[in-house]
Amino acid sequence: MESLPFQLLTAAVRIANRAGGDRPRALQNTLRLLKRRLSLVESRLLILAPDEKTFHRQISAAGPCRILPSLLRVAGSNAGRSLHAGSCQGSSGDWFLAVASDKESRGVLVLRPAPGQSLTATELAAARAVAEFLAGLLPPSALVPAAGRDEDLLQWQALSAENDRKFREMSLLYRLSRALHGTLQLNELMHLILSAATVPDGGGFERAMLLMVNARSGTLQGMLGVTRETASMVLPVQAGVRDWEHPRIAAEIREGQRQHPFCRQVMGLRFALEDVHSHLAEVVRKGLVLVVKDGEGSKVFPAELGLGTCVCAPLMGRNRVLALLVVDSPSATEATTPARLRFLELFASQAGTAMENSMLVHRLETAHQDLRESQERLIQGEKMAGLGELAASVAHELKNPLVAIGGFARRLVRQLEGGSREQEYAGIITREVERMERLLGDILAFSKKNMLCFSDCQLAEVIDEALAVVSDALEQAGIRTLLEIAHPLPLIQGDAKKLCQVVINLVDNARQAMEMTGGDLTVRAYPGRLRGAAAVALEVIDTGGGVSQEVLRNIFNPFFTTKAEGTGLGLSISHRIVEHHRGEIEVENRERGAAFIVRLPVAAAEKAFR
Repeated sequence: MESLPFQLLTAAVRIANRAGGDRPRALQNTLRLLKRRLSLVESRLLILAPDEKTFHRQISAAGPCRILPSLLRVAGSNAGRSLHAGSCQGSSGDWFLAVASDKESRGVLVLRPAPGQSLTATELAAARAVAEFLAGLLPPSALVPAAGRDEDLLQWQALSAENDRKFREMSLLYRLSRALHGTLQLNELMHLILSAATVPDGGGFERAMLLMVNARSGTLQGMLGVTRETASMVLPVQAGVRDWEHPRIAAEIREGQRQHPFCRQVMGLRFALEDVHSHLAEVVRKGLVLVVKDGEGSKVFPAELGLGTCVCAPLMGRNRVLALLVVDSPSATEATTPARLRFLELFASQAGTAMENSMLVHRLETAHQDLRESQERLIQGEKMAGLGELAASVAHELKNPLVAIGGFARRLVRQLEGGSREQEYAGIITREVERMERLLGDILAFSKKNMLCFSDCQLAEVIDEALAVVSDALEQAGIRTLLEIAHPLPLIQGDAKKLCQVVINLVDNARQAMEMTGGDLTVRAYPGRLRGAAAVALEVIDTGGGVSQEVLRNIFNPFFTTKAEGTGLGLSISHRIVEHHRGEIEVENRERGAAFIVRLPVAAAEKAFR
């Protein structure tokens, strides 16, 4: 959405173009525009006489479409005071804004709000922009009876040239606005803003920096720096014309700008917002454009940047400053003109609005993605709940006949002749029944809530007990076990048997990942941190080649498995046990395989049962 100053200026330019040479019509229609858009009771233009002692002409939004005589004196009037102050407000609530070109005053714009109403800061800024534009519509030759004076013609030519310049600026701002508001990715938008500020036929500055406001840390953080040289990468010239409609913001071009030495220097900048003596913090607090004069820039920025005179413009969102645009021209010999500052202010207003829109789009996309993931988790949770109930029911019904089958099979093994085929078949039945009993035990354990007995325990002892259970299986798979246990480890409060089950499940998962090729299993324990408090960390690292992103997303889901055998409950049960211990478990890919990291809080003063 375009800012109000830009909207009114664009409309004023269109009015002047449609009026042609009919100057009274252009003036009155512009006054009517202000009256309508700012909800005013009245808007008038007082025109200053050549002797600057009176306002000898006036035109109103509500009166006839011509310039009428006036006898208002400059001295002692609010209108006169505004010529020197730039603006003032009368006791009745009327606003008086000076209408002046870069060289001299032309008149005063009088705005009368409705009773009990006042103009906002944004509305005043828009009115001032239009007042500056009106100065270009007031050449002396149109206001004073023609006397054939050569100086009138010269002034008319100068004002005509100024109007041409302003029209070109407005056309450029329009093209820039389209480009900025058509770029919704914040990363791309930052490159476009700085590039537009530095190309010769854009902002015209030689260098530009973007400092983002980080409200959480209370700092201004350097995000990007662009020079005129690197700006042409984003906004190239084609057939002698700058391509504003199709900026090049591909990843490789953005990376090229970021690799420039100037950009790397800017990205290392940090400034405290609480510094009351900082010019940058002042711009953030007041939301106004500030010129940092030569000699002051070196006090604000590091000396290696070589900043002399620079301009700091706030990029405003709806209610706050989002970032600062800092521009300079080290090789320039002339000071920045008021017209150029005004252009920068309007450009920064458009850039701030575009930046806020980009942030809002990003938040909307993130919220939509979170909502979709939550919906998927809810659907999956409902499926798992139903599947869990069904599995528990089936497991319970199967367990009783399996007990009978297993009992008779073991009796047959003992009674049959050793080495016979019948005993071999009975042994197979026994082993398969035992495997089925373990699977059913996992399903039943997952589907019911278990009481955990918490007590102070040593993680190193839990690890030793778990490795003793799986050591034979690791040795048969050709897996070497490497233990890295820090001493001493803080005590943790938990259920030692359940924690032993977690370690066994993690080690067994690593064994299955390496059982075809062998490898190294590293079990590491050391003091760590969990949610800002002291904790003990356990890492189980394999060299099985890692896991895919799809598997990583689902690895702790119940019944999820990539193996031909098993229930897919081992890691899910481990995840639940760790959560019941107020801990965290995560998995990540390392150089040669996967690593499971478990963090458990250290023992509290009291024991508990859960």
